[in-house]
Amino acid sequence: MRCSWAGHANTTAEALNRSLVWRSFPIVKVSSTKSNNYSVTPVENFKCANSGDTFDVPGGILECRWVNGLNLQWIKINTVKKTFTNAKSPVPIDTCRLQNSAMTVARGDRDSTQFAGFPLPKPWMDVMQVKGKNDVLIVPIDFPDFPGGPELKSQLEYDTKWMVDWYNYFSNGQSQFRVTTMNSWLRMPKNQSAYPTDSKSTDALAADSNKRQSLQAQNFIDEITKVFDLRQFSTVYVMYPEDNYDHSDLIVRNQPFKIKEGEVNLNFFSWGRNLTGMETLKWAYYIHETLHDFRITGHAPGNGWPLGIMTSQSGIGLAMNPWEQFLLDWLPAEQIYCDDVQTLKNARVSLSPVEREDKQTKMVIIRLSPTKAIVVESHGIDKWSNFKFGDREFPPGFYSIMAYVVDLNKTVAPPSRPDGSSIENDDWAWAVFQKVQGGSSNNFQRMVGDRKNLRDYVAVLGDSFVIEGVRIKFVATGDYETIEISRA
Repeated sequence: MRCSWAGHANTTAEALNRSLVWRSFPIVKVSSTKSNNYSVTPVENFKCANSGDTFDVPGGILECRWVNGLNLQWIKINTVKKTFTNAKSPVPIDTCRLQNSAMTVARGDRDSTQFAGFPLPKPWMDVMQVKGKNDVLIVPIDFPDFPGGPELKSQLEYDTKWMVDWYNYFSNGQSQFRVTTMNSWLRMPKNQSAYPTDSKSTDALAADSNKRQSLQAQNFIDEITKVFDLRQFSTVYVMYPEDNYDHSDLIVRNQPFKIKEGEVNLNFFSWGRNLTGMETLKWAYYIHETLHDFRITGHAPGNGWPLGIMTSQSGIGLAMNPWEQFLLDWLPAEQIYCDDVQTLKNARVSLSPVEREDKQTKMVIIRLSPTKAIVVESHGIDKWSNFKFGDREFPPGFYSIMAYVVDLNKTVAPPSRPDGSSIENDDWAWAVFQKVQGGSSNNFQRMVGDRKNLRDYVAVLGDSFVIEGVRIKFVATGDYETIEISRA
C-alpha cells in the first residue's frame, strides 16, 4: 500500500484529511534470462505466461506480449530498433488539415480561446513564439515558516533539462525554450498565510477569474521584480518547497503586472497542493500550461487519461499528441500518413510509438468530412513514458495501437467545476478514443476518465477497430507496430 492522492482539494485541511489515503497496488513481478522459471526455452512467436517477461536472444530480447484472443506470445524486440519506410500518403497532407472555418456550431466565450483545427491563431502574447525562442523564468519561493531545503539546485537542473529537451524534440527543433532560474530560494518577507492563492478555487469559471488570480500573483511578482528584469520573459513559473499543501495553483494568462521598471504583461503559473498530491513532475506542469498559451485546446482524447502531457501532466506518458504537433506545424509531413475516406486506398502502414524519439511515422489520419477524421497512433514504454514516479508506469509488456475520432464541432473548453477541478468529458470533446472491436485482448487494467477501463481501448496484435466504415487491423508488432487499413 502507498499513501496516494484521492481527489481535488481546495484547502490544506481537505488535502490532509480527505485527499491523501492509503491505496493498495499489486506488486508486479516479471522474469528475465537471469531470473526465471521457464519450463522450456522461449521461442519467438510461441506462447508465454506473463506479460512483460523477457529472455535474451542474439541482437535483442524476446518479450511476452498480449495478442488477440487474450493470448500471450513471445515477440522479438531488437536492441537497435529496425527502421521502416511507408508508402507515400495517397492524398496531399493538406487534405487532413481540418479547417476551423468548417465548424457549424456556435462556440461559447471559453471555447473560442483555443482550437483543435487549422489554422491556429497566434499566441496571445507577441513575445511567445511557436517557432523561435521563448524566454521563461522559474522562481523557487519559500517562506519564513516554510523554508526550502538543499535539494534546490538538482531540482532546477532536472526541470530545466527535461523542459528544454521536450520542446526540442516535440517541436522538431523549431521551438527553443531558454530557461532562467536562480540558485537559491527567494524568501518572502512574511509567513505563508500572508499570501493567499485561493482565487482560482473560489470561482475559476467567472469572467474576472484571470484578473483576480493576477492580483494574488502580484504579491509574488513584487519580490521577484527586485531580482529580475521581468520585461525579458513571457512566463514566470513559481515553485515552493516540497510537501507544501497550503497553496493553490494560480493560472494567469497575459495579464499586466506592476514591476520596478513600470508594467509588463506576463503569464504566471504557480505550484499548488493538488499538483503536489498528484506527484506531478514540475516541468510537465510548466509545459502543459504553456502549450495552452499556444492556443491548443488539449484535454482530449481522454481528459485525465495518462497517455499524454495535454490530457494529464500527472500521467504516465508525457509525449505530445501527434495531432497537436500537426496543429503547431511541429510534425513533419513525412511522419504523417493521410488519406480520405471517399477515395480510401487499402494500405499497410507502420507506426512508431509517440513516446519514442525518432523520425518515423507517428500518425495515420483518415479524413471523414470537413470537420471529422480518424486518427491512429501507437503508445508504448519508451523515453517519454518511462519516468516511474509515484505510481505512474505502464503495465509490464505494454504496447498498443489506439484510435480516436477528431470532430471540430465538439471543440469545447474542458468542463470544470467552479473550483477549477476537471470534469471528465471522454465522449464530448474534440477527440474521442474508440473501443477495440469485439472486446479487449489484454489485461492492461487501469480505470481512466469517466469509469472506463483502458484495456477496452488498447488494441494488441490481431485486434481491429471499425470506425465509420473503416477497418484498422493490427497486423504486426516488434520494434514498431503495423496496421492494415481497408473498408469495413
